[in-house]
This record gives sequence, C-alpha cells and structure tokens, in this order.
Amino acid sequence: MTGVPELARAVRAALAAHADPLQAGPMQAYMKSALPFHGVPAPLRRKLVKAAAAPYGVAAFSDAGALCTTVLTLWRDATHREQRYAALDLLRLPRARQQLNLQCLPMLHELIETGPWWDHNDELSGVALAVVLERHPDVLKPLLRQWATGPNLWFRRAAMLCQRSLDAAHFDAPLLYDCIRPSLAPDPLAGEFFVRKGMGWALRERSHDAPDEVQAFCDEHRKRLSPLTLREALKGIEKRRSTRS
Repeated sequence: MTGVPELARAVRAALAAHADPLQAGPMQAYMKSALPFHGVPAPLRRKLVKAAAAPYGVAAFSDAGALCTTVLTLWRDATHREQRYAALDLLRLPRARQQLNLQCLPMLHELIETGPWWDHNDELSGVALAVVLERHPDVLKPLLRQWATGPNLWFRRAAMLCQRSLDAAHFDAPLLYDCIRPSLAPDPLAGEFFVRKGMGWALRERSHDAPDEVQAFCDEHRKRLSPLTLREALKGIEKRRSTRS
C-alpha cells in the first residue's frame, strides 16, 4: 500500500537518528523491556512521528484498513520499543483518529494481546479504544464486559480504563462497575498488581465527577478490594476533604 512502507521507514530512521545511548539502557531497564530502546524521550518521539507522517498521511490513513496496516507494520516489525510507541502515537494523529471504527477492533485486540505491559495498555485503552467505544457503544459495551470476565489481565485492565478520557455525556457508570466487579476478590486475577492498580485508577478518575458514588462502591466492597486499590480510588476524595477542612 502506497505510503505505508515509506512512513514506516521514515519513522524508524527519525528515531534512530535521535538515539541517545546514555538514556537507552536505563529506559529499557525501567520498562523491563525485551526490546532495546533508542533512548528517545516521549515528547521528542511524538514530534518525530508527527513530522514523519505528514508527507504520507493521506495514503497511510486513507481509511480504517490503511490505518490498521500502517500501525501493524510498525508494531510487528519493531526492533526497538520506541517503534511500538510510534505505532501507537500514530493513533493520536487527527487524520488517523478519523478512521477509528469497528474495522479496527482486530488490530486493537492484537496490540493489547501482543503488548502485555502497562505502557502499551494504558495508551491503547485511553486513546484508540475510547474513540471506538464512543462511536460504537452498542458493540463495544458487550465486548468490554466480556473482556472484564476473561482470563487475560490486560484485557480486563483495558476494559476498566477505556472510559477515563470520555466526557460526562459519553461516560457509562454501570459499564465501569460491570468491568470492575469481576476482578474483585476472590477472583483469581484479583491479586494481580496491574489489575489492582488499574481498578484504583479507574475509580479515582470517576471520583472527580462522582465522589459519593465511588465512596459508596468502595464502602460496599471494602473487604474485597485491596489496600492498593482503595488507596488509589479514594486519593482524590480524601485530598478534597482535607482541603475543605
């Protein structure tokens, strides 16, 4: 497909040209990544991706199929972790976001499944998955409830966190709690750190708009929620209370 190989090459070349070996090792160690890093910080990486995409965006993002091919080309052939980050950065670009629809679900499924770590998962859930949910709620809501009961902790985390960027008009509180309840103790995944942390984060984000609702949920399920989850969930509520007192 015209534009896709050129864009992939341009992104890889830009990242390699700005490599910082002094940063690469610590970044790889921090992320516990099997893939090496170039050592390119996120703000610079996003600028490089945007610039690289400019000449090829019309072809590479012409429709949902082209978008998926573009993203997966960078993702699957990545030799450095920033190349995978770059694939996800593409999904932030306005032209790419316009094409996000149900045709992208197999791509998103693959990215979550083959990128099992918090950095990939949180970016995917909060950006691309959130857009598809907002545009196709009738399909996505049953799917997210299915993910929330499945055996893969990363699909559960994505289901919990994908609404955090939605505005009040599109936020579905029952969906949030339906995606959290399956991971309460004594569920086998209830003890997983990234499940507990994700649950707390999702509740904390909700507490900005509905503190009483989140407090009531935490009170009801206190014995089934980990201390980490409770601490994260109630952090904002307790801060606001201390400010008022």
